[in-house]
Amino acid sequence: MRLGSWLAVVVFGACSDAQPCRSCPPIDGVYSVSWADGGPAGDGGCPQSGPRVPSWALAQKDTQVTTTIGGVNLGGTLYDTYDLVLSGSEGSLSYRLRALAIPEGNSSDAGYSLRGTFTSRTLPASGVPCEVDETFTAQRTSR
Repeated sequence: MRLGSWLAVVVFGACSDAQPCRSCPPIDGVYSVSWADGGPAGDGGCPQSGPRVPSWALAQKDTQVTTTIGGVNLGGTLYDTYDLVLSGSEGSLSYRLRALAIPEGNSSDAGYSLRGTFTSRTLPASGVPCEVDETFTAQRTSR
């Protein structure tokens, strides 16, 4: 995806009717992450993939969710549609995590799984932006 597509996602993604979720069960905790087999193919100097770490630790305060992936701090919002959108950057590297939070169980402290995409975006020395999208699933293993 090129720069224009990246901006379209940011602009059009913000025009949703979704509101920050104030009545959702908390999604904080440690998640075991599984990555889609094969991963994306790199092209034109793009990396083969972003940091495929085996787990994420999500912290939550009200509707705001934070984590650190590959040394980059990400922050964002859990919406009433159970969409989770986190982003962060450091230097010429940025990450975006978009997921659907899926409650499992019947109590207010139900387990969760996440399904979505993790996007790594770099601006190499050549100046041509490089973006790689990877599909993942994640299962909460502890709180």
